[in-house]
Amino acid sequence: MKEKNNKSNAMQIIGIPLGAYLIIFVIIVTGTYLNVIPCNFLTGFSFTMVVGCLLNWLGTRNKYVNMLGGPALLCLFIPTLCVYFGILPKEVVDFTNVFYTGTMGYIEYFIAALITGSILSMDRNILIKAGSRYAVPLIIGLIVSLGGAGIIGAISGYGSSEAIMYLAIPIMGGGIGAGAIPIASIYEGYGIGGSDSILSTLMPAVTLANIFAILIAVLLNALGKNPDRFFKGFSGQGQLMRTGEVFEVSDDKKSVSATFTNLGAGLLMSGTLYIFGYLLNKLVYAGVHAYAWTILTAAVLKITGVVPKKLEDAAGDWYGLISHIGVPTILVCVSLSSIDIPIILEAISNPIYLLITFIVTVLACIGAGLGGRLMKMNFVEAGITAGLCMANTGGAGDVAVLGASDRMNLMPFAQISSRIGGALVLLIASFIVPFLV
Repeated sequence: MKEKNNKSNAMQIIGIPLGAYLIIFVIIVTGTYLNVIPCNFLTGFSFTMVVGCLLNWLGTRNKYVNMLGGPALLCLFIPTLCVYFGILPKEVVDFTNVFYTGTMGYIEYFIAALITGSILSMDRNILIKAGSRYAVPLIIGLIVSLGGAGIIGAISGYGSSEAIMYLAIPIMGGGIGAGAIPIASIYEGYGIGGSDSILSTLMPAVTLANIFAILIAVLLNALGKNPDRFFKGFSGQGQLMRTGEVFEVSDDKKSVSATFTNLGAGLLMSGTLYIFGYLLNKLVYAGVHAYAWTILTAAVLKITGVVPKKLEDAAGDWYGLISHIGVPTILVCVSLSSIDIPIILEAISNPIYLLITFIVTVLACIGAGLGGRLMKMNFVEAGITAGLCMANTGGAGDVAVLGASDRMNLMPFAQISSRIGGALVLLIASFIVPFLV
């Protein structure tokens, strides 16, 4: 009887029998493909969810593919390849962009839930003991990646200054909107050229490094199944700090299903802290991104214990729902909005460019991982959050990297990397560019 139940569950996608799910899939994809549906939050979510959950399910069907991050890889590359080969029309990309980062801003909705829920539902020791140490791996990863780019650039003939300015700095800038775009403006201020032309030069490196970061995250997830594969504290299997050496995160999550009222309260909590972050950004200091203010606010609330336990659980329940069905959804959005096959093909035509971009990403991970070990963190988790989440495309890249590494619970630290770490890169660029030109 148990075996029969297991087979029955295996033929379901998010609890829907496979046959019924495929009917739903055909209806939604056909409506989107023919461009006969209105472009709104419901249709955008339905399309990306039905595609993402199907690809995620297919990726889990083979244990070896699943172990290597197959679900995330299918969600990330199949949709953009379908557009590239003309299977999906360009209108699908425009439709997804509006839903994802345009007027509907699904990425904001998603990240707000992850930040609020992951912080308020985590062990207080993470914020008290781990948060204060996090700057060390972040800075070491940054120094190692910039230095490595300069050395490889000089040795290869690409140019030390060029490798740092046009590859390492934009890669480590924390994304596109908060990284590559202001970096291009900084370069323009020093008379290097127009910001638009500079940005077109920076973007392939950022896009390519994001893919490298995702693939490295997949590899680290596979290697990290054995926590002591290479040395003690190699992987915490989702735990940032080294278990038994500093503290161990307690898992007090309830086994019962979340209630409707809990999910509603969790949604409201995530929206409240998200809006409060923007209020602080506007009224207190605009130099700190609203996401960073949201993280700091949630951290203060958690550390001080002023939020009732019931609301903390509600935020955790909402985070659990969004992370379960939202990860495949958001990965499809990333695929259609951020992964551009022609840009990737153009970039990889230059092997030196490709090599330096890859080395910068790897060094960011290794430097952050080693820096994390100095702070009694696990190598894999420090390398992913303080390294790879600096070298990706920001918020969407954080989601992709953490989804590929099966460590979505580390989103607060990934956001620190993308936002605060990205701001640090802008400061560094402002100071060192005059010496590199």
